[in-house]
Amino acid sequence: MTSAEGFGCATKILVTGGAGFIGSHVVKILLERYNVPVRVMHLPNDNMINLRGLDVELVSGDITSLKDVSAAVEGCDVVFHLAAVYALWLPDMTLMDRVNIGGTRLLFEECVKQGVKRVVYTSSFARFAGQGLDATCDETSPFKLGCSYYSRTKYESHQLAELYAKRGLDVVIVNPACPLGPGDYGPTPTGRVIADAFNLPVTMGVHTVSNYIDVRDCAMGHVLALEKGVTGESYILGDNNVSHPDLMRSLQKVVGLKRPLITVSPNALYPLAYLIEAHAKYVTHKAPFMTRVELEISNAGLIADPNKAKSELGLPSRPIEETLRDAISWFVQNGYITNKQVCRKFE
Repeated sequence: MTSAEGFGCATKILVTGGAGFIGSHVVKILLERYNVPVRVMHLPNDNMINLRGLDVELVSGDITSLKDVSAAVEGCDVVFHLAAVYALWLPDMTLMDRVNIGGTRLLFEECVKQGVKRVVYTSSFARFAGQGLDATCDETSPFKLGCSYYSRTKYESHQLAELYAKRGLDVVIVNPACPLGPGDYGPTPTGRVIADAFNLPVTMGVHTVSNYIDVRDCAMGHVLALEKGVTGESYILGDNNVSHPDLMRSLQKVVGLKRPLITVSPNALYPLAYLIEAHAKYVTHKAPFMTRVELEISNAGLIADPNKAKSELGLPSRPIEETLRDAISWFVQNGYITNKQVCRKFE
């Protein structure tokens, strides 16, 4: 058991968004690594499946409420801020402004007011990615993904984190790439790539490249940022740059199914995406499985260089086949994948 006193965390750690995909894995590592109470701030209607059986203090609240944020921060020396809306489409996109930007500003102000010793802020590698399908981003890359409402809000909240660091708040910024693994109950847009892969009789691979990381390695990166990160610095938490068709091939290999694989250009899917979005907007009012923004991002590429986090923080890495196997198993066990052939292999 490691003592938390070395980095000024002697009383309590707050994790906002601690019931979420990455946040719940951060909570688990903190409980295993430190002998310090952990408080989780979550929305009243959050799915709590990932925190079952864990010895944590649960605080229900809204990150956009001053009263709720003040109560959550009270008595905590360290804050992990993961609460955010991660979506490519919402009936009301401005929710991401209120949560991702407004909620972050509110939390930083309260951390300053209450004298929090260190904040680990979860930004996104969308702040740096999108440099092209023949280019790699790092922590010095300019912002390119203005096509995405989500990416814009994360860019602006990232700027806030840098501003507060300059003003004296000890905040370290982590920028997760595309996380995959068990516990993605949303699922997130990234997780849907796996959960929906076997819904059609053929497998579709889109001509793009993204950087993926196991969610458990990503969570460890957060904790390593607490211990080793430099105030005001950003760290891309990523691992493998993989083309979408190759990811689909790896999925097929992991589940032991060989199906036809069709590779398509993002541009060829724009008319279909337009129709799917219209159906979502006027009929289902639920997130479509394909959006035009998603295709624009595919054209921009999400290739990343995670060497800074690996060399300076010691960010771990596990085989992507292990990540995919554990993710598929979790999706099957929790009813997200219903393909009978896949389910039989993971019963």
